[in-house]
Amino acid sequence: MSKGEIFRDQPFEYRDKVSGCKVTRLTNYLGHSNHLYFTDPCWFNRGTSFVFTSDRDNHSNLFRYDLATHRITQLTELSGESIENERVFDHRPAGAFSEINQKHYYWWQNTLYELDVNTCAERIVYQAPPDKVLGIHGLTSADGRYVCNMMRDPLPDLEPEIDYPYSQFPRLFPAKPLTQIIRVEVQTGKMEVIHEDRRFMTHVNPSPNRADILTFCHEGPWEAIEQRIWGLNIQTGQTWKIRPQDDGQFRIGHEYWFKEGEYIGYHGAPRSGQGDHVFGYLKWDNTDAVEVRFPFHSFHFSSNDHTLLVGDGTRVFEGANQPFIQLFKWNGEQYIGPKIVAVHRSTFNGQHAHCHPRFTPDGNRILYTSDLTGYSNMYLVEWGDFEELPDLTPDLFQHI
Repeated sequence: MSKGEIFRDQPFEYRDKVSGCKVTRLTNYLGHSNHLYFTDPCWFNRGTSFVFTSDRDNHSNLFRYDLATHRITQLTELSGESIENERVFDHRPAGAFSEINQKHYYWWQNTLYELDVNTCAERIVYQAPPDKVLGIHGLTSADGRYVCNMMRDPLPDLEPEIDYPYSQFPRLFPAKPLTQIIRVEVQTGKMEVIHEDRRFMTHVNPSPNRADILTFCHEGPWEAIEQRIWGLNIQTGQTWKIRPQDDGQFRIGHEYWFKEGEYIGYHGAPRSGQGDHVFGYLKWDNTDAVEVRFPFHSFHFSSNDHTLLVGDGTRVFEGANQPFIQLFKWNGEQYIGPKIVAVHRSTFNGQHAHCHPRFTPDGNRILYTSDLTGYSNMYLVEWGDFEELPDLTPDLFQHI
């Protein structure tokens, strides 16, 4: 396969057996296909096209999906593994689309690439040291000037063993590797370290509105992390706690920026494991904070703003048995729901099988990934009127 090759996976439309919503399976290939991580921009062409990752011809590459025609275009022609100095379980390209630059930025073999999604032309922006591990994210600052990411020391040499999703997490948290947050100037390739610490850090996520602000997290078991969400000024290096956890009561995570780039959403639960979950949002400077009781569970939540949330429930084999794409609506005091949009039945066995549901830019449809048919594929669901969707009830799983 080569750049520019066209695929036409036959889309398959059906009505979800629980909600009645129209669902379209967008891909159908003997390999995994999934959209980008839910915090990483993927949409372009006025919300009618997006970048995704797919395994075809025995390799992972980046592709373009055009919703109007269901045409799939191969964008990259990669070979080898994504990280050579440390075992990883997912050798797959990702990155993020920069709306202001109209380019996609991704990391491969410690190299940062700029990709034109219309011509497939690529340019090397920066080559990182070969003895470092880079994050998968390639988000630009709001002005398009910098790509920011984390870069850390690898773990020591390991005995041969089978790798599987998150198998290295138990070692990374206590190992406290030197982790640096870097900014790379897109035009010149100049790299600068803007923050470093001896701890496991991930999820470098620039604001889509404020060019000098990003968030990052202290990674590891949520109940063991003293403070998860941090802010960073990429010009001054100043850091601060976002949603301070000084009282030690809650474990917090999966932070993400609302579309307007001022507010950050998150969810959490008591560290003790007893009591209701919470969902909250606040400005990057900790002002205008709202945090409410949220007695529902999902691995991930995302939204364009605070008014409507989408969650992915649980994996199909989870004890709670809630493998549904779910909607929650703000009524001015609390979130009501959940309403069921679709049965996903995904195993969550690796990032490629995480649903990571996300709204289309206009908010009318939801894009998600599931491996319910064996391979991971992408699905687009039209959810219609919130009030007409079925409620989640304890016995619902028995009917699917």
